[in-house]
Amino acid sequence: MGTERRAAGHEFAFITLGDNVPSTRFRFFPYVEPLRQRGHACRVWTSFPSVYDELPWIGWRASQSVKQATRWWQLIKAGWFQPDTIYLERGCFHDASLTMDARFRRRVRRLVLDVDDAVFLTFPEKIPELIRWSDHVIVSNRPLRDWVSQYTDKITEIPTCVPLSRFTLRPNRASEDPTPTIGWIGTTSNLGFLRVCASALRRLAKEQPFRLLVVAPTDEPLRSMDLEGVSIQFERWSPSTEVGWLHRMDIGIMPLPEGQDWMRYKAATKLVQYMAIGIPAVASPIGVNADILTGERVGMAARTEDEWLEALRRLLQDPELRARMGAAGRQLVESRYCIEANVDLLERVLSPE
Repeated sequence: MGTERRAAGHEFAFITLGDNVPSTRFRFFPYVEPLRQRGHACRVWTSFPSVYDELPWIGWRASQSVKQATRWWQLIKAGWFQPDTIYLERGCFHDASLTMDARFRRRVRRLVLDVDDAVFLTFPEKIPELIRWSDHVIVSNRPLRDWVSQYTDKITEIPTCVPLSRFTLRPNRASEDPTPTIGWIGTTSNLGFLRVCASALRRLAKEQPFRLLVVAPTDEPLRSMDLEGVSIQFERWSPSTEVGWLHRMDIGIMPLPEGQDWMRYKAATKLVQYMAIGIPAVASPIGVNADILTGERVGMAARTEDEWLEALRRLLQDPELRARMGAAGRQLVESRYCIEANVDLLERVLSPE
């Protein structure tokens, strides 16, 4: 039964992709403690190393063996603890295999699958099969709900969220640093998307002073990007410092490339982070971004170079507009895009019927 279980609670096992994988950090980890406080036992079984990574000192092939061994050990624990529900993040491995997923399916009476991006474009046979095996599917946005509905009607939409206790409002920095900061935060693989608005940033830098703060695991993609004339501050990302660097931003940006199927299914994680700390955003209106930015309450949509330039110019020149949009963004997060607003819904989905 497990020592963490209380009389009225259930036993949940979260099978996740890796400690620093964004979807794991935002869609799984923050719910563990709130669910435990409600009397449920929560066991987090993450991939080691992450499903996308290798241990450099042993190489790729040996790293795959470590991942396999880690999942086998978790499967043994699934037999010991017999969780009521397994909450599975996309699949046990980042490949087309289903063998380990099937073993976990047989160990549990309820399987809930989380789909937060277009992983089905990479594994077009695996993901539909996992959906058919699942008792319920959780998706992060409306486009994903529409796609998953081909295979099941047992779908719940829970957006990618942040905990309000951690993503606190940005303090007023006007007096300590008069130079405004435009910021971007994210993974190395997405850093190249800054090319979408690079020309607008170059033009803007000729008009007025600003700092471009980039927070990512590495700055390598920046080295091949034309940002001539832009004052760039790069900071290495870590989970312990990300909120502090967000607090240094006055405007957040989320550029996405047009014409790629993957983009319209992406979660709006960056937008949510910016809104949570109370700053406006300029973003490509692709997928769920377009829904969030409708009406220019919390930020502005930009597709073309001129639209990016105009949106950033307006926000840089109007601190009151930034404050108004930032406050509206925080309100939206509090009502829709925070852990606190969604834990009841997740608890209902995970709990056996």
